[in-house]
Amino acid sequence: MDYYFLDFQFNSQTLILTRAGDDVPIRNNEARLLAFFLSVPEQVLSKDVILEHVWVGKVVSDQAVFQAISNLRALFGEGAIKTFPKKGYQWQISLGANPVAHTEPEAAPRQTTLARHFVWRWSLAAIVLGFTGAFLSGLIDPTGFGTRHPTVILAPFAMDSSPASAQAAQGLQQMLTRSDADINIRLASSLGSPEQLLASPEHFFSRYQQSGEADLLVVGRLWLHGSQVHLAYYLQGNGYKWPGYIAANSAGDAARQLQQLLEKLVPVKLLWTSKDRRLLDAQLQLLHNQYPQDLAIHHQLIDNLLQQGDNQAALLQAKELEQNARTANSAIYQTRALLIQASASWDNPVLDQNVQLMDRALALVDAAVAPFLQSEVLQCYAGIHYQQNNFSVLEQKLLRALEQAQLANAPEQQAQVLRSLAVFSHKFKQTTKRDQYLAQARAMFNQYEFPAESQALLDDIDGMFAQDPAQQELFYRAALERFKPEQDAWIKERAQEHLVNLFLSQQRWDDALNVFAQEQILSGAERVMQARVYWAQQKLTDAQTQAEAGFKQASLSGEYVASLDAALLLLQLHEAQMQPELQQQYRDFIQKNASRAWRQSKLKPLTALGLAVL
Repeated sequence: MDYYFLDFQFNSQTLILTRAGDDVPIRNNEARLLAFFLSVPEQVLSKDVILEHVWVGKVVSDQAVFQAISNLRALFGEGAIKTFPKKGYQWQISLGANPVAHTEPEAAPRQTTLARHFVWRWSLAAIVLGFTGAFLSGLIDPTGFGTRHPTVILAPFAMDSSPASAQAAQGLQQMLTRSDADINIRLASSLGSPEQLLASPEHFFSRYQQSGEADLLVVGRLWLHGSQVHLAYYLQGNGYKWPGYIAANSAGDAARQLQQLLEKLVPVKLLWTSKDRRLLDAQLQLLHNQYPQDLAIHHQLIDNLLQQGDNQAALLQAKELEQNARTANSAIYQTRALLIQASASWDNPVLDQNVQLMDRALALVDAAVAPFLQSEVLQCYAGIHYQQNNFSVLEQKLLRALEQAQLANAPEQQAQVLRSLAVFSHKFKQTTKRDQYLAQARAMFNQYEFPAESQALLDDIDGMFAQDPAQQELFYRAALERFKPEQDAWIKERAQEHLVNLFLSQQRWDDALNVFAQEQILSGAERVMQARVYWAQQKLTDAQTQAEAGFKQASLSGEYVASLDAALLLLQLHEAQMQPELQQQYRDFIQKNASRAWRQSKLKPLTALGLAVL
């Protein structure tokens, strides 16, 4: 049966989707889900019903449904499918009649077999249009929540054991949950300790989502300094984590500041669901233009620029943030602005300038008597002293950071410092110290029972430290065993890449492909890794097919780095097969989208292809 909506046509038998007469790429499971939605547009479909209907006879996780729905929303707009908390999902776009039925002469049958390079030239254009469409849909309907109010889960804050801190935290939380805001703020059920939540907010956000509708999770650490209430927080969404800081004269003032920020940010669903930093950058710029004096929004815009490798823009914006923070008398955001300026200038040959920036930041947090923030600043010195090849001073700074984290009673921060000590000890070939620091970090993880996904990072680090390939394999496999199939986590992807690289070095092709055997649905990055395995075997056709699939999926789902990796691999494949006519689209994609940081990480292959312009 043919269905017509917007300017799309979809055939539920052939599962072919077209737009203005041209085929639109759509994966089989998503096409089957679309057919199901269109067949019963008035019904609310639960996850279980969708799984039974679309993934017939297959055992997959709920994440398969979430991903398929996310991809359909990327195609048709966030408002195409409405979420009904604890009930399911419903199609929202009105269906129409054939717009050309009985008015146009029947067209000649379309050619169904096209040369691959023409299909992919069109697909790349569709991906670019999909990015633009997703961005425009965010501007037209920036919330994506329809008529329902988004839900924020407020987790218990970590703090010291003083009654005053407990009273401040209780007052702050009560004021937030009793507010009349257009967002639902409710206290979290106890799924873990505050320290566990801070160690892995993405893990607990996923769990809160599984137990009920949750659009955002707020975790944080609260402390008192004189009459002031301080809160360092994370806002954790499905695809993004937002750090921020509040300094207030009372619990009520802190609640007001946090509520005002949530009212600005939470309704903009793109901020919490997209992994594409280009989309995030555009939305953050819009928010900054709307609220130019909001230090938290400005800080996040700059941090996103830094993550994209746009150091020059980040540096200029950070200087502006420093001035605004000084005007607002915010020592915390002055500190953050100085740290960003130092980070954006790591390649500055005059390292003393960076040290001066760090010293100014440390003086600000010393004056505020904030051990938690002092630890953060002290950790940032490590990069400078590493460049100076001075392990002794680097170790001293990190040990001071560890002391401050202990004073702040912040075990998640202590574990982070111990990991850094282990990694830098390894880089300076201090193997005894390396093993000691790593053992202390693991003991900290075990003592506080941090989530398995957090401990996977230690397994991966152990694998990097191991000299014996067999030991490396054991550690990397141990890291991957801590994750469920289809679970999305950067450390899982890193452990996969390390294991695949190990197997490629040993020419264990089947083992390399079997790294992904438990994944029912592959991410764009996983497809690119599989393509690399085929390329290593000189199976160029298989490599190209998988790389093309990875490129398309990564581009549509916002896997920024994976889409660039796929484009580079496809360029290398076409170069190896002497197909210059197929290279230009990927050259254009890299030239338009590659950050300086990504180009530096791929300098050798880009140089070989004539693309190493930094």
